[in-house]
Amino acid sequence: MNTNLNPEKVVKDLRYDFHTFSIDRFITHVGEIKKREIISIPWTMPPTLFGAWMSDDEEPKEYIFYRDNVPLIHQVHIQLHELSHFLLGHVTLHINRKKIANVLKKNTPLPFTELPRLRSSDKSELEVQAETLAALIQKQVIKHSNLDQLASDLSSETKLANFLKTMGLS
Repeated sequence: MNTNLNPEKVVKDLRYDFHTFSIDRFITHVGEIKKREIISIPWTMPPTLFGAWMSDDEEPKEYIFYRDNVPLIHQVHIQLHELSHFLLGHVTLHINRKKIANVLKKNTPLPFTELPRLRSSDKSELEVQAETLAALIQKQVIKHSNLDQLASDLSSETKLANFLKTMGLS
């Protein structure tokens, strides 16, 4: 984990045109910069979690799970928060293709219970860092007059459908 990352510098280094913000375009942009496919999945989360980010051990993929039963603006915020953990280089759980396939088929639960232990020693610092970066991203969206995109855009169902198809799950 690189604790020296400055959230303002992270936003600047993304070189994203916030005039064109949508959560899908932003996630795609980050994935292109980081050379990782980022798959954002709406999910029925355990009561104590709003989102989770996990990294694929076998392929260049990141998985962001976010609570599917909150207002749209909150769903976008959760995705930005989890994406911020990734951008800041925080440690996360690693899963593999077989595990994610079983999860998406609903044959096996995600290891959400492992997440609190993963970040327990410095959880508050990591969460503050992720919240700070997510807030800076949202500030850029607001500054560039796209406030409605924070509330009206979800991860593309088409992208998720294509992912499920490639996994042989649809």
